[in-house]
Amino acid sequence: MRKQILLNRNEGGQKNTSSAKQVGLLEKIGYGLGDTAGNFVYQSVLLLLGFFYTEVYGLDTATVASIFLVVRIVDAITDPLMGALVDRTNTKWGKYRPYLIILCVPYAIASVLVFTVPDFGPEGKVIYAYTTYITLMLLFTAINIPYGSMTGVMTSDPKERASINATRFMFATGGGLIVTSLVLPMTKLWENPAIGYRNAMILMAILSVVLFVICFVTTKERVKGVEVKERKSSVLKDLLFVVKNDQYRLVALATLLMVTAQTVKNTTQLYYITIYVEDAVKYSAMFLSVWMIGGMLGAQLASMLLKYMDKKKAYELLLYICAVASAASWFIGDSNIVMIMLLQFFVGFFNQMIAPIWFTFTADSVDYGELKFKRRIDGLTLSFTLFSLKLGLSIGGAIALTIMGYYGYKSGGIAQSNEAIQGILLVFSIVPAVIFIMTALIVRLFKLNSKTIKENALKLEILRAQ
Repeated sequence: MRKQILLNRNEGGQKNTSSAKQVGLLEKIGYGLGDTAGNFVYQSVLLLLGFFYTEVYGLDTATVASIFLVVRIVDAITDPLMGALVDRTNTKWGKYRPYLIILCVPYAIASVLVFTVPDFGPEGKVIYAYTTYITLMLLFTAINIPYGSMTGVMTSDPKERASINATRFMFATGGGLIVTSLVLPMTKLWENPAIGYRNAMILMAILSVVLFVICFVTTKERVKGVEVKERKSSVLKDLLFVVKNDQYRLVALATLLMVTAQTVKNTTQLYYITIYVEDAVKYSAMFLSVWMIGGMLGAQLASMLLKYMDKKKAYELLLYICAVASAASWFIGDSNIVMIMLLQFFVGFFNQMIAPIWFTFTADSVDYGELKFKRRIDGLTLSFTLFSLKLGLSIGGAIALTIMGYYGYKSGGIAQSNEAIQGILLVFSIVPAVIFIMTALIVRLFKLNSKTIKENALKLEILRAQ
């Protein structure tokens, strides 16, 4: 009876509990600035690191591919441990926010070290690359699991979560735009590009610390789980809850495939524009920036799309559009710079329109699991999302570089064969298109749609009120 009364009150438009309140614009912007800070590193790794390692640092494609893959073995252990740790953190500032202020400086320092070329021999440089990249990814895990988990605890309202993530990913793409518009031009200010990359990343590191502090100050955690406070749960039990969550398993698999597709494409962007496109070296910074500008607009319009479309159907449709847009690069040739730039804009637009929609599915699957198991596990669940994302980064980077190597690509800035140039085009266009389609087929299996997500949120409000 009590449940029915509460249900009627909610349906009658009474005021929601505090966990479902609207989040103010200032708080959304503050939260989004945290992803601007994170993307100074994420986009640098996604767009620049492979090119930096082969053309500036001096590693061959096989070594770079192995670095990207080996680091994931470490992540397979550290990501769940970090997720379990943050779920068990309780401070007067919340579960997740304290990690931003504690780890932002080490994270910034590690990002500079990765883009620094040491004065070592060949073996020493390989060891240094492994060590610094592993360190950066450990800190990436430690700061992004709590950051990403905050979406689920800032509000319990699915629409507000979508709005928060739309703002977040607009600012995240803005961070990428700063990287593409500043880092590449800065590398040309010094005769030695290695010094240029290092100095540019020092600037990015300082900015990231400032933005993480702003994010910490302006945000608030509100949602408390329905689990019984006196009950103690082991990490293994929590892990089993995540694994048994059938909807989350699909979300994680879709994340892995989608990020793999994005990374295959993004890893080859600089190679595509500097090596494949005719006389286009001078357009490299503009090419990457056009993608980011399109992405900023797409991310902000995602919540508007959800007013007219079911969330699951929108996700699936956008993946098919990304596949078509990616494959289109195969047909436009290497000399039509206007069409190349236009297509790059639309690829970024639809690619980033996916991001806020995709990311809310993690919080939605946590709601689903909370109803099913009576325990809310944001941190550990988000750790698997982040691991899926990073695994996609590594697999995508390895696929791109391995195929380029198979077609005869040689690092070091030398002239490439026609076969190598065609290999770059293949990796940039057709390969990601195929993986985008595979992702859409996984999304089709989701049981979570706009209706069920809204119903789950209402049921949880009733449980929390009790």
